[in-house]
Amino acid sequence: MPAVAADVLVNIAAILSGDHELNESLRLVCRELAKATGAPTVSVYRLDDEARVLFPAAAYRVPKEMLEVLTGAGLPLVQQGFTAGVFAGGSVVWTDDVANDPRFDFHLFRRFPHQSGAVIPLLLDDRVGGAFYLTWWNERRRFDEQDVTMLSAIGRQVALLLRNARLLREAERGRADAQAAEVRYRRLFENVPVGVLRTLPDGTVVDANPALIAMFGYADVATFREAGMASLYVDLADRRRFQQEIARDGVVANLDVAFRRRDGAQIWVRINTRVVEQDGQTLYEGVMQDVSGLRNAEDAVRQAEALAYVAKLANAAAHEINNPLAIITGRLQLLQRLTADADLAQKIEPAREAARRIAEIVSYMGRISRLEERPDVSPMLDIRRSGADTAAP
Repeated sequence: MPAVAADVLVNIAAILSGDHELNESLRLVCRELAKATGAPTVSVYRLDDEARVLFPAAAYRVPKEMLEVLTGAGLPLVQQGFTAGVFAGGSVVWTDDVANDPRFDFHLFRRFPHQSGAVIPLLLDDRVGGAFYLTWWNERRRFDEQDVTMLSAIGRQVALLLRNARLLREAERGRADAQAAEVRYRRLFENVPVGVLRTLPDGTVVDANPALIAMFGYADVATFREAGMASLYVDLADRRRFQQEIARDGVVANLDVAFRRRDGAQIWVRINTRVVEQDGQTLYEGVMQDVSGLRNAEDAVRQAEALAYVAKLANAAAHEINNPLAIITGRLQLLQRLTADADLAQKIEPAREAARRIAEIVSYMGRISRLEERPDVSPMLDIRRSGADTAAP
């Protein structure tokens, strides 16, 4: 051979370890093969496993009149006579009589006649990822055992390049997918209209989205992190309940807790949280929703139900009281008018006044439209204020 086998392998190793783009590396290897074997033209094909077709990847010294056809042509494996030896056996296949060798009966070999050819498999881990094709247009080129050994070694070296390139593509694709997933996650995290929170078990804030930070009235995640979730509970008993549930079940679902905003206002927050393990660390992550409005609405419903019950009870009581009260009032009035004892008549007057006050209270009971408590005593209904309206006397 025109070059020493060891030198060829060293040169190819230098090419493969360089920072060339893949196809350029393959073209440079084609050039080294041409120098080593004296082949006027060398091309390399990569195998599409799914389609089972060889597609041209790079070449060295392809005649101009053939360039357009050869660079766009695929070689289906099922139509290649050398497939059994190269792709099934992983061996170098050569001939010094292409025109009469049935293994080289594909139409492209006939379209561009040449005398000799050699196919070198790119073999790695018993898998062929492509092949070199060496062309001698007019020379009868034969190969001995030493030549075949060197060409096989070159094929294995280049197969390593192809494998590394494939692994690099897969890694880059995986990295791109991971980056895209991270972007999607951050967009969702930043824009979801409910609060999203990740904390350590002691309440240290790991991450919080803008909706949650705004919910608690903080300017940014840094100031919110300084506060910590543990300090925001209105009642520490709620925090203990949260810790007990998540320790027992690994999740906390629909737990309503009163928290204190940064400005001191109280809000009701519904918590849905789970335990996750990340990088050997235990985290709590979940969503928090401000349900203060819902709680207020629920309180209003409860108050309306209580009002309806009290109003019904008051109306019934007023009706029951009115009848005997009317009799008492009438008899007191009659007794005061008929008595000749002035002192007795004077003593009856406070009783009549008391009856009038009872009648007034009964009137308020019949007009109850809201529930008012007496602020000066322990919780007690203020009937006068509850029944006061524009129609009150």
